[in-house]
Amino acid sequence: MTTFECVTLILQSLVAVATFGALFVYYRQLRVMSRQLVSMQETAKAQSGLALVDFLQEPEVREARHTVRAVLSTKPMESWSQKEKDHASRVTANYDVTGALVKSGLAPVDLIAANWGPSIIHCYEVLEPWIQEHQTRPGARASYWSNFRWLYEEAKKAC
Repeated sequence: MTTFECVTLILQSLVAVATFGALFVYYRQLRVMSRQLVSMQETAKAQSGLALVDFLQEPEVREARHTVRAVLSTKPMESWSQKEKDHASRVTANYDVTGALVKSGLAPVDLIAANWGPSIIHCYEVLEPWIQEHQTRPGARASYWSNFRWLYEEAKKAC
């Protein structure tokens, strides 16, 4: 083997080692970036969950839930006042939005079901005639407030 061939072989070996070294470093970087991405997704999910908790704990929302559970649960729907109907709409809309966010994965279902499960179940059962009436109105869809129903089913599984 000539000197030129030996030098070429050594240089090619060094290039191959350097290439595999660079590939190894790139592989490790991709793994770290993948873990960072998962961590960022979990952080975003936690922040969404906290924002949803704040949303559900607003005084107007809590008052509306209390009205549904303590007052409307004892009265026939035909005798609800306009203010009570407003509370019914607020609870239904808020739990529908909550269901949509949980269903889309922006908030953990176990967080909501563990903390609001009994309220979700009770409110849905009280408001089910209200929901059905709105779903059957002219121009309405049967899917109106369907995320509340989905959330109700999930809460029943968890409780």
